[in-house]
Amino acid sequence: MSDRNCPTCFHEFKYPSLLKLHFKNVYHCLLDEDEINNYFNKYNNINKCIKCSKTFKNIKALRRHKIETKCGKSQIANNNTTPNNIPNNIPNNIPNQINNTTNNNNNNNNTINNNNNIINTINNNTINNTTIIQQINPFGFEDVRAIPIPEMMTILSSGNEAGFQIIKTIYNKLENKNFYKPNMSRPEIACLNTDFNLTIYKSKQFCDALFDRCIAFLHHMLYLCKNEYSKSAIKNIYENIEYIETTMRTEIYDKQLQNIIESEFRNNNLGNKDRISKFIKELKDNTETKEQSKSLINNVLSLTNESNNEYKISITEREINNVFGDPKVILGLNKRELIEDFSFNRFEDTRFNKFWIDRIKNETTYINKCKTSTIGDIKNLKIRITKIELMLNIIRARADNLKPGDAIDLDVEGFIIEQIDGDGEDEDDYNEITFTNRRELENIQNLEGFYDLDIV
Repeated sequence: MSDRNCPTCFHEFKYPSLLKLHFKNVYHCLLDEDEINNYFNKYNNINKCIKCSKTFKNIKALRRHKIETKCGKSQIANNNTTPNNIPNNIPNNIPNQINNTTNNNNNNNNTINNNNNIINTINNNTINNTTIIQQINPFGFEDVRAIPIPEMMTILSSGNEAGFQIIKTIYNKLENKNFYKPNMSRPEIACLNTDFNLTIYKSKQFCDALFDRCIAFLHHMLYLCKNEYSKSAIKNIYENIEYIETTMRTEIYDKQLQNIIESEFRNNNLGNKDRISKFIKELKDNTETKEQSKSLINNVLSLTNESNNEYKISITEREINNVFGDPKVILGLNKRELIEDFSFNRFEDTRFNKFWIDRIKNETTYINKCKTSTIGDIKNLKIRITKIELMLNIIRARADNLKPGDAIDLDVEGFIIEQIDGDGEDEDDYNEITFTNRRELENIQNLEGFYDLDIV
């Protein structure tokens, strides 16, 4: 590590100032001001002059300081000082001999010092070369948390370009250059895997896998940025990701993804191959580095699990029905009136249509205002609304083709309405349903826009 390497994600920056910004902006690498100062002071002390206590950016600047300033000259002067304990009654020719001997000793000392400096420099370089290793994430385990939150939001808000932008952003990072072509004239592509060996893909297989990673990256970013968006904004972004996944695979591959891959092979293939080969060899020889790499893989797995949990449903249909009433019960108690209504009104003005339009609004409001709702609930709401709209379109088509005197069929698969009359053999069941429904209606009628169905 150095004052240009992040100790959490191992990303290397060109300047320490960029690393400081990384510490302040990237969620999983965040440090407070004191921690940032302590981190940089630790490395600054390595390049500190012991004479004047001044710190330098690197070892070269410290050496230049020692050569060109009084700190270095004072050291030289101390080395060349004549001994003070020479007797006064020595022969005249002895001082010259002593001076010659002293000079020789000084020369020997200087030679030893210079040799020591060279050895220390070699040792330092050797240590640096062996301890600072460029981390490479296995293919499929690239971590989007290396991207600052504002940049994630920019990508998520870029519409149809989001898929292209995330691939470009992720694989421009050195730690994610985890694939190369073993032979430029052949279609096989080698990728670093989680066993820190190589997996060979055919070109089409690799492109499909890369596109799947693109979608996973977008979902991970939406999870990480969810607190920055309203529920309606999350819904729009999710729909855009879904549109990219279902509609734009061929378009992204043909127009953009293939260009990115070919450009990577054309410009960086040899460097990527050499870097990956060295990384694999280093992991075999260095247990500590291998453990660090496994830890990073586990971090990405944790992010995947957290993201998957966010896409699960937390608000069930039963909970929705407890708040707004079960549509089967509400519509079943009024099935006769609802059918007759189609004989006197056009579809848009029927109480059946108004009920479902209002139901969609109320469920949407409930999920948007519920603090515990997840992205999975927003996704499920979209699916439910789509099903309701499809059902209404079927009923609309039936109403348009309804002949005079005919009764409309309101039953659609998934929306079967069983008529509840209350004068059957089991009167207790009817009373229980009616009582339950009345309590549910008290909640529903308090919601703006609800149309009273005059349930008995």
